[in-house]
Amino acid sequence: MFRAGFNCLRPRLAVLLTWLLGAPIAYANDSACTRPLEDALALLTKMEQAWEQLSDYSAILLKAERFTDAKTTDEQVFIKFRKPDQLYLQVLEGANAGAELLYPKPGTSNIILARPGGFTGSVAGFLGSLPALGQLVPHEFDLNDGRLMEGQHHPLPDSTIGGMIRLIATNIRTAVRHREGTMCFHPGEIVNGQPAVKVEVLFPTEKGIWHTVTEGESFWTVGRTFDQDRYVILYNNPSIDAEHLLPPGQPVFVPRYYAQRALVWISESNDLPIKVQMYDNKQQLYESYANIDLRIDAGFTDEEFDPAYHGFPTVTTSDEEKLKAQSIAR
Repeated sequence: MFRAGFNCLRPRLAVLLTWLLGAPIAYANDSACTRPLEDALALLTKMEQAWEQLSDYSAILLKAERFTDAKTTDEQVFIKFRKPDQLYLQVLEGANAGAELLYPKPGTSNIILARPGGFTGSVAGFLGSLPALGQLVPHEFDLNDGRLMEGQHHPLPDSTIGGMIRLIATNIRTAVRHREGTMCFHPGEIVNGQPAVKVEVLFPTEKGIWHTVTEGESFWTVGRTFDQDRYVILYNNPSIDAEHLLPPGQPVFVPRYYAQRALVWISESNDLPIKVQMYDNKQQLYESYANIDLRIDAGFTDEEFDPAYHGFPTVTTSDEEKLKAQSIAR
C-alpha cells in the first residue's frame, strides 16, 4: 500500500518542482547531488514568502542536537510564536522537561523570562517557594546570557520556523555568491502526514577563515564576530579544549558554512520547512528538527504571551525602574 501511494505521489511532486524551477527534475541519491545551488533559489524564495505572510503559529518541535562529547540531546518542545517577536516555549519531554521560556518580557527587547526544568527546575521551584530565598532564584535573563545556551545549539529566537529559514537562506545565498556547493531533489516524502518536497544541499567544509584569538575572546565572541554558531566552530577545532576563554594567539578555524550537508523537507501545503537535518564534516548527524501538529494563523492574543498567564513572577528590571522614575519625574 505504501509503495502504491508513493508512486502516485511522485509524478505530482515532479510537476510541482518543474513548475517552481522551470527545469526538468532529476531525482538523485546522496552521491549524485551535482546541480548548481541556483536551482534551489526559487524554493527558498517561496519559503521566505510563506513565512512573511504568516502571522502566528504553534507546533510541537521534535529536536535532536549532537555535541562535541558525542552526547545527543532529544527534546519535545511546545512552541507558540506571534509576530513580530513574541515566543513561548515549554519542554514537554527530555532532560529539561518542564522548562518554560517567554520572550521578550513585555516592555523590553532582550529580556527572557525562564523557568528551569528537570532536576534543576524542581530545586528552583522549591527554593522559589521559600520567602527568604525566592528572590535568589533567577527568572530573568539577558538574551545573550550564556546560561541560556548551555546544552542548546541555537539562541531562543532562532528556534522558530523563521530562524530555520534564515539559517538555510544565509548558507545557500552565501554559497551561490561564492559559486560553491551543489544540490539535488529527492522523491517526495510524507512527513508527519504531510506531502513534502525534499531538498539536499552539500557545502564545502574546507572553506572558511583562520582567526587569531585576542585577549578575552571565547568561542562565544568569535561566533558573534563572524556570525557563526559556537558549536559549529567547536566541531571544526577538535584540538582546542577551551570552554570559556581562549588562549591569546590561538588560531581558530571559522567555517564559512553551518554544515557539510543539509536536508530540508518543505511542505507542499504551506511552503514552510517542516523538517531539517544537518550533518557535520564527519558525516554525523549534527542536529535534526521537525515541527508536528503545526497550526498556522491561530489568532493568538496578547494575553497568551503575558507573563502572568504562564505563572511567571512580576520582577522589575533596573532599566524599567529608571524608566518608571523618569516618567514620574515628568
